[in-house]
Amino acid sequence: MDFLLYCGVATQIIFVVVVFGGGSIAGLCLVRWLVPLDRLQKNHEVAGVTFGVLGAFYGLVLAFVIVAAWERFNDANAYALTEATALESLYKLGAAFSEPMRSQLDSVVLEYSHRVVEKEWPEMADNTFQGGKVGAHELWSTVLADHPTDSREQMLMDKSIDQLNLISQARAERFNFYEEDLPSVVWTVIYLGCLMTIGFSYFFGSNVFRAQVLMCGFFSILLGMTILAILELAHPYQGVVTISNEPYRYALARMEEASGYKMATAKASPPAVNNALDR
Repeated sequence: MDFLLYCGVATQIIFVVVVFGGGSIAGLCLVRWLVPLDRLQKNHEVAGVTFGVLGAFYGLVLAFVIVAAWERFNDANAYALTEATALESLYKLGAAFSEPMRSQLDSVVLEYSHRVVEKEWPEMADNTFQGGKVGAHELWSTVLADHPTDSREQMLMDKSIDQLNLISQARAERFNFYEEDLPSVVWTVIYLGCLMTIGFSYFFGSNVFRAQVLMCGFFSILLGMTILAILELAHPYQGVVTISNEPYRYALARMEEASGYKMATAKASPPAVNNALDR
């Protein structure tokens, strides 16, 4: 069902209604055509108990998976915020370096931030991102190429390396969430469990067939919508529900705002370096 990630909301809903709802109703009609109603009604007592246990178990599985997918989505969002905040802090720290380090650091931070917003985020949405080929190497090489000459510059170097560590870790986690999906065994349990649960509902026979058709259809559509929600949350960068690149855009706006204070921050005393991270 991964192709649904690249479809609109209307298409996703139509797919769930047709495939899950329509498919389950077609299966019900086939069973009722092959098996007489009186034979189905004889199994109600045993089938009811078994279906209750099966439904409860499958419901617990879906609940567990959707919570895990939601936590995965929230973690990916948190790492995006961490990376954007660290980029902004690194840019502000650059104001306290002397030239040419100041201009070089400003340039590479802005270039990295624009690349994430304008190139990497759309590629992640299209599933064409090659995160392993491009990293934060230029940021590291720019900072490590500087040679501190006093305690103040050494402190700036240490603070910058701290922010670079955050950027590298958050970027690695972003690539990890982009590359990895839920384990295949989990999807196997979800899909097989869905088929078994819907199929088990065919063991019941209602005297009012239309009512049973409606109940079966609504039940199957509910399962389909739950599976679709899990699919969306398990892929935080693709689909209708995605993580926004707004933290990076906000960081860029703050960088542009901070650029007007470069001369003042460049001459600041060492304690002002710590304050720059809080602005």
